[in-house]
Formats: sequence, C-alpha cells, structure tokens
Amino acid sequence: MTEKIIPFFNPATGEQFGEVKAATPDEVMAAREELRQLAPVWGQKPVRERVRIIKKLQRVLLEHTDYITETVTRDTGKSRQDALIEVFVTVEKIHTYCKKAPRWLRRRRVSPGMYVFKQYFTEPRPYGTVGVICPWNYPLELTIPPAMTALLAGNCVMIKPSEVTPAVGVLVEHIFNSVPELAPYVRVLHGDGEVGAAVVASKPDMLFMTGSTNTAKKIAQAAAEHLIPFRHELGGKDP
Repeated sequence: MTEKIIPFFNPATGEQFGEVKAATPDEVMAAREELRQLAPVWGQKPVRERVRIIKKLQRVLLEHTDYITETVTRDTGKSRQDALIEVFVTVEKIHTYCKKAPRWLRRRRVSPGMYVFKQYFTEPRPYGTVGVICPWNYPLELTIPPAMTALLAGNCVMIKPSEVTPAVGVLVEHIFNSVPELAPYVRVLHGDGEVGAAVVASKPDMLFMTGSTNTAKKIAQAAAEHLIPFRHELGGKDP
C-alpha cells in the first residue's frame, strides 16, 4: 500500500513547512487493540492520581507557549493573539476539569425510594476507549480538552486530528508524549476522512466529534450499527 502523506501548509502565505504520514487502517486497528489492553490499567487508577498526571499537560503547554503559538499560527493562518488564546483557554480548561473531577466522579448515594431497607449508589465508570475526532478551526482548544476529559474519566483515547491542520495534530501528539505517565494511553492517528472512518470502524467504546452536521450524520449511522455511544458538537449553531 502506498503511503499517504499529509503536507503542512500555511494558509496565510502558501508556504509548505512539513508533512506527516497518514495512518493506515491496519495501524488504526492496532492502536485500538493496544488501548483495549491498556484501558483497565488506566481506568483502575484513582481519580486523584489521574488528576495528578493530567495536570502535567498544563506545565507542558505553559513551558512551550511560544513554540505552540507559532505552530498554531503557521498551520491555521491565525494571528499570534488568536493562537495564544487557544493555548490559554486549553490551560484553563485543564485546570477547571482537574479541580472538579474528584467531585464529579465520586460515588454518590441516592434515594432508595420505596425500598427503604436498601442502599443505592451511582458510581461513574469509564467506557474503555474513546475515539475523539477533531476540527480544524480551533485545532488545539477543540482537541486537547475533549481528550483530556475522557482521560480524566478513566478512558484511553484515540485522537484523529483534522487533516486541514496536520502540524497541530503532530504538536498534540508531542504534547501528550511529553508526559510519560500519560503517553501509553493516547494514540494520535493522522489523516483525512478515511482515517476517521477507520477509527469509527475500529469500534471504540464511545465516540466524540466536533465538526460538521453532515459528517456527524455519517458517524452516527456507523456508530448505530454497533450501538456505540456518540456525542457531538456541530457547526452552524453559534449565535
């Protein structure tokens, strides 16, 4: 099979400044199987331990803000100010979710209703592996936070960045790999819609996508075949 290469282009200048190899369907399936084996390991870690590890992403983002901002600017054509906002919003979301996760994910006692001699509890449990399909317009802010929240909840994550902003996709991969305690539980799969379709076909335990309504309809149909839970944030809904 011929390798598919995704080039990096600066839309503001037309400059090509790099490239990345797209994942093959076999590589997607291999990533899915690896995460299937690792999901219980990550999911069994206490919530506060997961928080401790995930907080390290903040440090990576803050220590490398200039490089991250430059990459977002080159890959999207945004101003430096707009790219910097993405970094700070991402840092703030990590802070907020890490602060609230122990309360949100704790076991809760609920009313037994008519069964007064019984005790009932609700206890959040991870799905296993979550596929996260990401957009091009905010390629940092709409990629790291949804992946991070899935990880906080005890899931492993397969990330499919947008092929329109592939340099940020590679950057996201490097950011997660910069935290050795977290890296084994994340796979970043570069490529176009074919790779996204392969992620869906690999049957993750849950899917999350930010993007167009048309793409969401296709994913929803494919996910429904296997009763895979699917959450989505779609375009065209902003005031």
